[in-house]
Amino acid sequence: MPGPNGANAFIAGALNLQSGVTLWIDDGVTLFASRDPRQYDKVKGTASCGIITASDNGCLALINASKIANAAVVGDGVIDGRGGSPLISSVPNDPNLLKRPNGGGTMSWWDIGWMANKVLNQAQNNPRLVQISNGRNFTLYRVTLQNAPKFHVVPGGVEGFTAWGVKIYTPTAAYEAMTNYLGMPYSPDTAKNTDGIDPGSSGPITSNPGNPGKLKGDASNILIAYTSIRTGDDNIAIKGGTGKVNGRTYNVTVAHSHFYSGHGMSIGSETAGTDNDAPNPDVTPVDGILPSVSNVNVYDLVIDGADNGLRIKSDWSRSGLVSDIRYSNACIRTPESSSDGKPQALIFSPYYSPTKNNGLYPSFRNIALDGVRIVNASSYTFQGFNSASPLLQGSGWSAGTVGWPNPPVVNPLSISLNNVVADAAPLNFTVADALVTLGESGTSLPFEARSGVVVTNAAAGGKSVAPVDCSKAFVPFPGR
Repeated sequence: MPGPNGANAFIAGALNLQSGVTLWIDDGVTLFASRDPRQYDKVKGTASCGIITASDNGCLALINASKIANAAVVGDGVIDGRGGSPLISSVPNDPNLLKRPNGGGTMSWWDIGWMANKVLNQAQNNPRLVQISNGRNFTLYRVTLQNAPKFHVVPGGVEGFTAWGVKIYTPTAAYEAMTNYLGMPYSPDTAKNTDGIDPGSSGPITSNPGNPGKLKGDASNILIAYTSIRTGDDNIAIKGGTGKVNGRTYNVTVAHSHFYSGHGMSIGSETAGTDNDAPNPDVTPVDGILPSVSNVNVYDLVIDGADNGLRIKSDWSRSGLVSDIRYSNACIRTPESSSDGKPQALIFSPYYSPTKNNGLYPSFRNIALDGVRIVNASSYTFQGFNSASPLLQGSGWSAGTVGWPNPPVVNPLSISLNNVVADAAPLNFTVADALVTLGESGTSLPFEARSGVVVTNAAAGGKSVAPVDCSKAFVPFPGR
């Protein structure tokens, strides 16, 4: 809370929440993250944070909640990760404190992220703002999170998570007036991997003092509502683990929210976890196959300025079944261009990034869009998985030790569209290996049946329904 004589800021390194504890950040108060990487090293005395390596597991988060229950971060205050500020060190002449190559002082967290991802093709060891690992019933309420060094909020393997009225804004205006080590202005494009909220499953946990009972690694019963997210990567990315040993992700609702700059409302790219195919009464098999991510309901969502709108992404190194995903009452406005190519309002693709074949084949089933409007010109991709696709012959793809499936594996995209309206003709429209059902109110998108694409049209003679009203949807980020 505010102190005497106008004191209104706190600085902290890695904090650990306990079961039953709420961290309150009062109105007018900012909790700043320390700029000292040594405060986030996982083992004191061993530098693992603030460096560039092949993996990105070297940092504690600013706020850590591991194997606990009934904890929260609430209040109308701010948590600021200071991602664009020069780093310092509590170790004299710290040899692990990275310097800007141009001699302009020390690197910032975002400098490290850009160099690692865009220059060296390695990983940034930057702290997250909030990491909830393998627990139950965690709440974020009303707080503003900004300028994260990396991901803002990651609930991993959490059974019961609510984010309500949360604002995520990165970078803030003060940082956008500054430049990175290459002289490029800080922006959502240059603050790499600063995802908004990424709920996902994890491996099973059998030893968790203070939180009795086995945690299966499931991410379940998740509600994200009345949130506003502007960031440098996925606004939300729902994930399902990199291997079958991981738990599942299910019963997720995203409602009454606004997304701004970012990579949109994503599912994936990790969608493989099924708790080794163990039965689960809360997860419904599809044709005998257990989904990794299922029962996701996204509604009353405005996406304004993200270079992807609604997206499901994965590949054959880390995927499985994604099923029963519903999008409704959504308004989408994409930018005219993006750093990684033409923006896509709707993109469902099992060819997310070039990888080797691990035999974990993507399958997107029972995807439903009902009441979605795209108000400007954009591109669209609707692809099922086909191991004989020419895309897998491109640069970076490899059959690995698994080899090329014979006969080919074909998992068509199963998707339905009803009252899906694009106000402008698509800039690009890709459909392959798909089973498309058009509802009574149809779509203005130009689906046509051809080899590998089946279109079932229930729209002929159907009822006419007005498109989603987006006239008042696009509003400035609240409080900015």
